[in-house]
Amino acid sequence: MRRNRPGLRVRVALTVTIGALLVAIGLGLLLRNTLQLRASANATIRGDAYLLRVVDLERLAVDAETGLRGDVITRRRLFLSPLRFADRELPNTVRLLRLSIARTGLYGSKSRHLITAVVAYIRQYVPHVLVLVAHDPAAARSFATTLEGKQKLDTIRSQAAILERELSTRDARRQERAHRIANQSVTDAIGALVLLTLLTGLTGGYLGHLADTRERARRASEDTARTLQESILPEAIAEIPGCDLAVRFLPGAGPVSGDFYDGFAVSTDTWALIIGDVCGKGAAAAAATAMARWTLRSSLEQGATPEQALRLLNSVMLGRQSDRRFITAVCMAIRVTPGSARVDLAAAGHPPPIHLRTGAAPRAVDAHGDLLGVFDTIRLSTSTFELEPGDALVAYTDGVTDQGPGPRETPERALATQAGADANALVATLERLAQSPPGPHPDDIAIIALRFLGTRQQLVVPSTADA
Repeated sequence: MRRNRPGLRVRVALTVTIGALLVAIGLGLLLRNTLQLRASANATIRGDAYLLRVVDLERLAVDAETGLRGDVITRRRLFLSPLRFADRELPNTVRLLRLSIARTGLYGSKSRHLITAVVAYIRQYVPHVLVLVAHDPAAARSFATTLEGKQKLDTIRSQAAILERELSTRDARRQERAHRIANQSVTDAIGALVLLTLLTGLTGGYLGHLADTRERARRASEDTARTLQESILPEAIAEIPGCDLAVRFLPGAGPVSGDFYDGFAVSTDTWALIIGDVCGKGAAAAAATAMARWTLRSSLEQGATPEQALRLLNSVMLGRQSDRRFITAVCMAIRVTPGSARVDLAAAGHPPPIHLRTGAAPRAVDAHGDLLGVFDTIRLSTSTFELEPGDALVAYTDGVTDQGPGPRETPERALATQAGADANALVATLERLAQSPPGPHPDDIAIIALRFLGTRQQLVVPSTADA
């Protein structure tokens, strides 16, 4: 037995050693995979920030081009506002993009070329054209000048598109690799469970924490895209004396799209309401949405009628030669007096608002027109009418009626049961219609409801928040 004891001790020691080595290997595999997952999550966050900053820089060039073309075509200085905004934001946007280049070490040459192109466009080409506008308008509108500007902007967009595509492709590959790592981690976790249940449980908890971190990073990326859309919507719209006003905006599933609205005072007794929809989704649609809302608001504040504002927006859209998007919109100018409210309404390719009159069935306002950004000359059929106390107007985007195949209740029929309801109730009625059947909705939804109550008070222009 004494001769056997050293052999038993050796076998026990060997078994413990092998077990310890197996556990160490399992822990090493798990640790390696978890570190790779964490590095992948951090790289995804940096890549998302990089991509967003490339989009921001491209957007500044588009903003500058929008303002420049508006000024060249119309000679109205109001179009310089987006241009000035682009010039003011350029240094910080460039700084953030350079920071992303330094942090990721990716695509430095291409990003610097994009920065150089945008800076040259905003700080050199744009001032040059503005000088031409002031001294030689014909030269500013000449084919050569227009072609030069288009080529410069096309170069910027091409460089940005290449960067965005490469960043997106790299992120997709990283996520695919992270998926494979996650699967391997599950296998390693099962093997470690055989050796040490407690250790595997702790490791699994850590992996769960990493998975949760990646999910939060994904949601943060989606929130960033949604913030891009919400940043182009007004924080608040003006209150109209003697009126009950309600607004609802419901973002759809997927990338940001182009629904917009606004409400503001244009004189001491007149207010404007606008609502519209830009075709497409993503950052480019958001940029076109900002341009459309700003163009309509600026022209109405300068005294244009709703019809004139829509025609101006059509001209601006046609000037965006590289952007073949179209827009639908409704413009309303509401002049409020103590006894009634006079509405001047124009619609371009957009569902006409619903007019609710006391004692009468709801009906669509007789105002129709062509899409904006498609035809050089557009047809617009406007409508002018009075709102008596108790009357209401409800405007909406097509997300309310595009719920999918099958028979659907019309907005007029849905509102027929809302006689005497306040503006919030009218908005809620169309919201319920839009969300039937329940579930994720692919399109954004914007609704504005106004009920005229009548007032005897002196009308005062309220302060508004400029979005």
